Amino acid sequence: MLISVLAMGMYSCKEDIIGQYPVEFTPPGVVSDVTYDTLPGAVLLSYKLPIDKDLMYVKATYTLDNGTKMEAAASAFTNKLLIDGFGKGDSVRTVTLVAVDLNQNVSAPIEVKVVPKESPIYDVFRSIKAGVDFGGIYLKWKNPLKAKVIVIATTPDAAGKPVVTLGGKFYSFADSATVNVRGYDTIPRNFYIQIADRWGNKTAIDTLKEVKPLYEIEIPKINFRKWNPTDIPYQEYNGSFGISVTWDGKWGALFGNQCYSTASGGNTTSSVTYDLNYLAQTTGKGLVIPSRMKIYARSGYGFSAIPKNIRVWGSTSASVLTTNTEGPDAWVLLSPPEGFLIAPLSGASGLTPTAADKKAIEEDGIDLIFGPGKQPIRYVRIESVSMWNTAASIKSFTYAEITWFGKVQ
Repeated sequence: MLISVLAMGMYSCKEDIIGQYPVEFTPPGVVSDVTYDTLPGAVLLSYKLPIDKDLMYVKATYTLDNGTKMEAAASAFTNKLLIDGFGKGDSVRTVTLVAVDLNQNVSAPIEVKVVPKESPIYDVFRSIKAGVDFGGIYLKWKNPLKAKVIVIATTPDAAGKPVVTLGGKFYSFADSATVNVRGYDTIPRNFYIQIADRWGNKTAIDTLKEVKPLYEIEIPKINFRKWNPTDIPYQEYNGSFGISVTWDGKWGALFGNQCYSTASGGNTTSSVTYDLNYLAQTTGKGLVIPSRMKIYARSGYGFSAIPKNIRVWGSTSASVLTTNTEGPDAWVLLSPPEGFLIAPLSGASGLTPTAADKKAIEEDGIDLIFGPGKQPIRYVRIESVSMWNTAASIKSFTYAEITWFGKVQ
């Protein structure tokens, strides 16, 4: 008996068989009556399963446009199988189907000719709008199917070779998006735009020729000062959460009190105000022409303690009042009337952001774009319109840092 056991052990070292040893070698019947529904970049197969008591799954093999061999499988508990990853539409593709049983016996293959619709990347490509922006370009697109796409922006390097710009690759499955590619001097340059997906399908390249980025700098925070008009009292949670924390250059993985917070319960106002340049002169020298602002959320809080929508106002008058709707002492609206939306880039709700969304709002910040043509300002007013966390008062909110960009006269 000992010799027999040792012999079996030696044999098992020669072959590693995973799962059950085959007990029969009869292949299952052929998959039949195959039909399909055509989808963007895919087809959904429907078929009749063979009658086989130990049938496990149906497997499909096919080839993508770039030559990549693909496999997909569906269990014996369904008669449908999604085949995806195609790029161009309106062309015939071949899918091979086999049935596989518990003993890994494979049926005779059946070939099916299918014609998928074009990949969603082409709809995104056709919708994309691009143009000159401060320090670079802006890109806007629509993605009604919420497909997972990659928007790639490239520009020539010193040798003339197109390279992906800094921050120029955007992963998105939101139904629409607006992004910016920045960091370039006001020297004319070409930008190239292309849409791709996770299977390697790519659109043609759209070229923006001789784009001259608009001039932009970070507005020096050293000249920011606490300031309030008579009808908007200053507020803070306590001395550790003062407004000056929003321009101390610190954000990201910080202690919770390294942020500005409005008064507990929001019992004064939903607006915060301050001076962008206390050295500005009555002649206009030192006034700020704003291009955008970048807001960072409180560390560890993500979207739960930051407004969902904010309106942004500007003025040059120290006598500005919210009751004035026109004239030199009125606030001028810099944002859309409904306010800027501060939302997760993934398209998720601010109540259920992904870990990447939280990291982005806390460490990378979110750009709120004013666009060109804004008038000079000195004083700013940031108004909370709504909150993601509806359990909190809309007047009680926090910011870790707020950075302004544009031009100083």
